[in-house]
Amino acid sequence: MARRGSGIAGLALIFSLVLGLPGESKAQKFLNKPVEFVVHAAAGGGSDIMARMMASIIEKEKLMPVPVAVVNRPGGSSAVANAYVAGKKGDPLVWLTATTSFIQTPLQGKSKYSYRDFTALTNLAYDDFLIIVRTDSPFRTMKDLVEASKKKPGELKVGGTHAPGVDAVIAFLIERETGAKFNYIPFKSGGEVIVALLGGHVDLAAANPGEALAQMEAKKVRVLGSTTAKRLELAPDVPTLKEQGINVVFGQFRSIAAPKDLPAEAVKYYEELFKKLSESKLWKEKYIRENMLTPDYTTSAETYKLWETQSNLYAKIMKEMGIIK
Repeated sequence: MARRGSGIAGLALIFSLVLGLPGESKAQKFLNKPVEFVVHAAAGGGSDIMARMMASIIEKEKLMPVPVAVVNRPGGSSAVANAYVAGKKGDPLVWLTATTSFIQTPLQGKSKYSYRDFTALTNLAYDDFLIIVRTDSPFRTMKDLVEASKKKPGELKVGGTHAPGVDAVIAFLIERETGAKFNYIPFKSGGEVIVALLGGHVDLAAANPGEALAQMEAKKVRVLGSTTAKRLELAPDVPTLKEQGINVVFGQFRSIAAPKDLPAEAVKYYEELFKKLSESKLWKEKYIRENMLTPDYTTSAETYKLWETQSNLYAKIMKEMGIIK
């Protein structure tokens, strides 16, 4: 009987390797029901799109033996979702989308749970940003924009989603680097910002490539520059701000968090799972490329270090902006 048992175990290991399921034997210790994937924002937004794409690819490519159930828990700039997941300490079957608000909200004192209260699983991508104006705008370069702002400080209106959102931070960094002065106008969503720009209610915006792509293709907006370190693959003619003498490189991370005190084998399993996901052709083509994102797979330790760096960076910037003391 012992020989037969070892033979079955050996076959199980072989099948695990053939199927490519990360650490399948270890996974069965805790993967006994669907994973609850908590999205900190409402359905239809960037984090929701990412979570549902992840769940779909994991299922289609059989990357995990249990399904992933996406649950939206919006509210309080991620405070609601953060509190819910933080309360699941040690539970390896709960994930959480983590972007800028994951860092900013606790810094503002609006959530008692900081990144230190979670397990870092991975970072999968960065949202890049484009500085856009209407096609009929007199501004054809960042130099034109900056010079006009210096001549009439505070008159040029920049649309954004909220302060201190990424778009507000980018506007502030451009001001700090160049001496320009904008009038920041907040809206409820990136879609509203685009509508306001096209309607002439604001003069410029810092938009995700995915948000601006349709307007770019319709030639309704002009792109003055990107906040990326190098030119975007799908927009090779768009110069970076750095190329134009403005030392601003900034993007929004897209990470996955989990409750604190996860078992080590769960963290290891998920590292391997997300690596496989990041290497998937479907992921690269349907998510990264179609949304014009920058791919960035990181391990648990690397992700935690990223959060630490981002927290220090945002604390410094938000103090300079006068948002926190």
